[in-house]
Amino acid sequence: MSSSDLHYLGAVDAIRMFRSRDLSPVELMDAVITRAETVAPRLNPFSQTFFDEARDQAKKAESRYVRGGRTRSLEGLPLAVKDEETIKGLPATSGSTAFRHVIGEETTPIVERCFNAGAVMHVRTTTPEFSCAGVCYTRHWGVTRNPWNTDYTPGGSSGGSAATLAAGGSPLATGSDIAGSIRIPASCSGVVGFKPPYGRNPQGHVFNLDTYCHSGPMARSVADCALLQNAMAGPHPRDIATLKPKLRLPLDYAPVKGMRIALSVDLGYCEVDEDVRRNTLDAAAKLKEAGAIVDEVEIGWSWDVLTAAMNYLGHLFGNSIAPALRRHRHELMPYTVAFADFGAGTTGEDFLDAQKLAGEMYDVLGPLLSRYDALVCPTSALAAVPAEFDSTRETLSINGVDVDPMLGWVMTYPFNIMSRCPVLTVPSGLDHNHVPTGLQIVGRTYDDSTVFRIGHAVESADPWYTNPARRPDVG
Repeated sequence: MSSSDLHYLGAVDAIRMFRSRDLSPVELMDAVITRAETVAPRLNPFSQTFFDEARDQAKKAESRYVRGGRTRSLEGLPLAVKDEETIKGLPATSGSTAFRHVIGEETTPIVERCFNAGAVMHVRTTTPEFSCAGVCYTRHWGVTRNPWNTDYTPGGSSGGSAATLAAGGSPLATGSDIAGSIRIPASCSGVVGFKPPYGRNPQGHVFNLDTYCHSGPMARSVADCALLQNAMAGPHPRDIATLKPKLRLPLDYAPVKGMRIALSVDLGYCEVDEDVRRNTLDAAAKLKEAGAIVDEVEIGWSWDVLTAAMNYLGHLFGNSIAPALRRHRHELMPYTVAFADFGAGTTGEDFLDAQKLAGEMYDVLGPLLSRYDALVCPTSALAAVPAEFDSTRETLSINGVDVDPMLGWVMTYPFNIMSRCPVLTVPSGLDHNHVPTGLQIVGRTYDDSTVFRIGHAVESADPWYTNPARRPDVG
């Protein structure tokens, strides 16, 4: 890799080069910061930057490698941290002007773990307000745009993280996912994102007890995503829901030859854009070419799944915003107000019905996954919506069919309901607007390594960022 595109060096390769002393953490940090400064005016992916502090930490990491002693798993690697994750002593605005003076009182567990593993935060990345939208714009930070086509959103809510990765502004980033907030932006921006199964990664109170809610890794490759996931995972003394023992993922994977993989393009009910459909079938064909047995299956779910997800999310997440709504309604984004108002109208019966439907969904998915190693489907039914799309006043259609403007264009939330299933999303292609699409790989409960194995096979058949021609043109 030439020095001019060093910012696209992957994390696993960077660690190897650090240890062999073929590259210094300072060199990589300088390249990444230069790139971040270059793309920021067009993409607006950062809520804060820490370039001087990051360079100082990179110098300390360099000295550890020079001394030849033990180094940590992420020693000296640049890390973009989603602004939703609080960090003690730094602003904790949740992307809201109403919270512009709030300061974090503690560092969330996954960020703490990344820092303890040697990662160096050089940027914090933008989100929609309170991370409650599939787009990425706020009054507080402005509009974050997709590196592949700036007319479109990079996705939400981890949109700044995804845009940063795709543009070469960091090799690693954190994300969180309560209805697809890792996977939606990973798909829209052409990167890799992992929703771990519930309990795999620690979270802060009170959403560590919400089974829909997951914090996880984002990267440009499957191996890099696994590297970051290994730093995040494991039981934590502040999270009663975390699982024992810690699972460590391999960074290399066996071929998929002989594996049985189920394919559903629409999950039985989603209206799916033709470009997304084509790219999904192309990815499935790559798995077949790699020796996997891929069967198209009928899932038979319905739009009741979206109703259940919205009722669950509204009852918990929507009502968690209610205090801010009472005090600051006039300062909040329209999508925030709409979601909080919707949540206020949900009932305990709605919540119970959502839980009942989760059981009915697994009555289908569980037996299916007993016959297959994994299920693959699109991550989103549409590559992306416009960067400033407003679901509270604009309509949305796919193939001429009107869909719910908030979540009707994504296919992620069913697997927040199926929360114990690990889900990895990898790029599957580009649509006619040159916006990426994603393939979602759904594993059996707590079978994380299988989804990485399948993702690695798709990636190996069509690698993106190692080829300069497969990168977004953002200057």
